Amino acid sequence: MKKTFKLEHPKIKVPRVVDSVKHDIKKYLKKERKNTLPAGAKYWGFDCKLGASEETAIEVQLPSLTKSIDALVEKNSMTIYVEITAKALEGGGTPAVETTQESPETEEPSPKNEEPSPEAEEQQPEEQKAPTTAQTAPQTAKSIWPTQSLKSSQED
Repeated sequence: MKKTFKLEHPKIKVPRVVDSVKHDIKKYLKKERKNTLPAGAKYWGFDCKLGASEETAIEVQLPSLTKSIDALVEKNSMTIYVEITAKALEGGGTPAVETTQESPETEEPSPKNEEPSPEAEEQQPEEQKAPTTAQTAPQTAKSIWPTQSLKSSQED
């Protein structure tokens, strides 16, 4: 998202426009986090730039973005430039790298607690496949209501 927000409005006061800017940023972040992650990535990270204009924008950490917006407003800046770029990250904060398909001979054996891949399931005969959670779940749930109808209990 690359956007320049103008804080001047004839009818809306500056604090309400700033709140609108912060809401737009949060809405964009929520939308980007809903996107599907590429293989090998655990979460979305964001590179942020903030300034009065595109030329004066500096890199800012995402948690301090709203505080930096407030600091710009305190300096009487009437425009705010925000640039947010989404990137898929691995666990340690490093960018996720596209994994390449290796030949089966060099592939390491997977741990037993992981689910087998669909290709591995297709290779196994039907008898050797592990039951899935849907197959091991009880077929019917017990009813919390009495099994007798109300008519039969009223006739007594």
